[in-house]
Amino acid sequence: MSSFLHSIRWRIQVWHGVILLVAIGAFCVTAYHFAWDHQMRRLDRELQDSERLLIRTLMDYGQKPGDAPVPPEKLAEALRAHQITLPPAVAAQFTGTTYFTLRDADGSVLLQSDNTPADVRPLPVPTFGFGEDVRSVGNRRESLRASSRGFSSVFGRDITREIADMRRFGLILAASGLGAWVLGLVGGWWLAGRAIKPIATISHTATRIAEGNLDERIDTTGGDSELDQLARVLNQTFARLQASFERERRFSSDASHELRTPVSVLIAETQRILRRERTPAEYHEALQTCQNNAERMRGLIESLLTLSRQEAANNRAAHQPCDLADILRDTVGQLQPLATAHDVQLFADLTDAPLRGDAPALGILFANLIRNAVQHRPATARDGRVDIACRRDGDCIVVTIADNGPGIATEDLPHVFERFYRADKARTGGTGHTGLGLAIAKTIAENHGGTLSVQSQPGKGATFAVNLPVET
Repeated sequence: MSSFLHSIRWRIQVWHGVILLVAIGAFCVTAYHFAWDHQMRRLDRELQDSERLLIRTLMDYGQKPGDAPVPPEKLAEALRAHQITLPPAVAAQFTGTTYFTLRDADGSVLLQSDNTPADVRPLPVPTFGFGEDVRSVGNRRESLRASSRGFSSVFGRDITREIADMRRFGLILAASGLGAWVLGLVGGWWLAGRAIKPIATISHTATRIAEGNLDERIDTTGGDSELDQLARVLNQTFARLQASFERERRFSSDASHELRTPVSVLIAETQRILRRERTPAEYHEALQTCQNNAERMRGLIESLLTLSRQEAANNRAAHQPCDLADILRDTVGQLQPLATAHDVQLFADLTDAPLRGDAPALGILFANLIRNAVQHRPATARDGRVDIACRRDGDCIVVTIADNGPGIATEDLPHVFERFYRADKARTGGTGHTGLGLAIAKTIAENHGGTLSVQSQPGKGATFAVNLPVET
C-alpha cells in the first residue's frame, strides 16, 4: 500500500484531482455568481418598470388626454391629502409579490400597496439632490429613492421563489460539477496509466538487464516524445554497458591467456632444470629463458596498469599548458635508437602547437604510435620511414604518423584499437607485443577530448591521425 501511494501514477492522480477540483469549483462558483447577478438585474429592471408605471400614473392622475402632467407641488399636496386613488389596473400590478410605498419627510405614508411589509425602511432624506439604492433584505429585493424635497419611495418584490430556483440551480451545478470531477478522475487515472506505461516497460526491461540479460533493449515507438528519447538514451547506455562488459570479459580472458604462457614457461623451465644437475651453460640458458619470460610479464603488467590508470584518469582540471611540438621532439629523440636498429628514418614536420593537457600521458600516446610505426617497416627493404607532422586546424591540433610498412588488412582495420588484438604476423613481426599499445593511445586521446583514427591499405603503409582540441 505504501509503495502504491508513493507511485508516480498516484501522485499524478492526486495533483490531477486537486487541479480538476479547483477548476470545476471555480467554474461552478463563477457560473452561480453570473446566474445570480443576471437574476438580480432582471428583478431590478422589473422594479424600475413598476416604478415608472406608478410615477407616470400619478403625474397623469385627474388629467385629460393631452393635458400637461401634474406639477410636483400639486402632486405633493394631493398625496399628503390622500386624495389620489390608483386605477384598478395599476393597483393590480402591486399585488402578490410586488409592493411599493411612498413616504413623506417625517416617514408618514403618503401612498402604498396593501401588501407592503411592515418593516420597510426607506432611505433617509438627503440635504440636497437625490439618493438611491438597490438592496436585498431577507427574501425581498428593493429599489429605494429619496429626494431633498422630502419624498422617499421603496419599490420591492418578494424573491422567495427566485431564491429557491437559485438554490436548486446551485445544487444541480454542484452535482454536475461533482459528476464531472468523478469522470475526470476516472479519465485521469486511465490517462496516467497510459502515460506511465512506457516508464513501467523501461523499468521492467532495466530490471531484466540488471539481472544479466544484457542483450535486451527497450521497445520504442520510433516517435520523438520525451519517453522515446529517454528510451533511446537508455538503449545506447545499455549497449555501451554490454560492450564494456564484453570488453572486460575479453580483457580478463586475454590477460589470463597472455600471462598463462610465460608463467607456464617459467614453471616448465624450472621443473626441467631441477630434475638433475646441469652444466653452467645449461643453467645460464635456463635463467635467460626465465628472465625473458619475466620481462614479458613485467611489460604486460605495466601496460595493463597504464591502461587502467588512463581509463580512470578523466580529470581534465589537472591538465596543464604544454606544447605538442615539444612533446613530439622529445619522443622522436627517445625513439631514434629504436628506429636506427630497425633501419627506419624518422622525419618530423612540427609547428608550435600549445594546448592544455597531460604532457606525460601525451608522450605515451605518441611513443606508442611511433614505436608501432617503426616496428612495422617494410619486410624486404631497408628504406623504412616514418613521417610525423603536427599542424593547427582551427580549434584543433592534428598530429599524423605515417609509415610505409605492409599496411593493415581490411578485416583487421576495425579492431586495431581493441585490447590484446593483434593483426597477422606480417604486421606484428613476432616481436611479442602485448597488444595494448594502440588501446592505451586511443584512451589517452579520448581523455583529452580528442580522437584517434587510422587509415591503411595493405602494402601501402598506415597513417594514424590524432585530433586534439586546443582547450581540453
